[in-house]
Amino acid sequence: MRKGVVAGLCLALVVMCLYLPQPCEAQYEALVTSILGKLTGLWHNDSVDFMGHICYFRRRPKIRRFKLYHEGKFWCPGWAPFEGRSRTKSRSGSSREATKDFVRKALQNGLVTQQDASLWLNN
Repeated sequence: MRKGVVAGLCLALVVMCLYLPQPCEAQYEALVTSILGKLTGLWHNDSVDFMGHICYFRRRPKIRRFKLYHEGKFWCPGWAPFEGRSRTKSRSGSSREATKDFVRKALQNGLVTQQDASLWLNN
């Protein structure tokens, strides 16, 4: 019985060696391209038509206390002397909260009506 077990183990070892994947060359270019694509996607700048005015939005990553946050900034040069700002853990949340902050400030300064502001603040 011992010879059978040893023979079975030897056969299993030979089969495993034949079917093990062969080492291949690492594809660093594809890996680096993928990582850089993800990192550059964290920054975003755009312009939007907001209530008939050209406004701008910027989102950028920020690490605070070993956590990733997204800081958003929304401003409309030539219409409002202030800007909306936010810091959230969500990329899309940073744009939404910066816009809401801008609308709150625009309402306080009389640039928008309560009705127009409620459309943005209730969502």
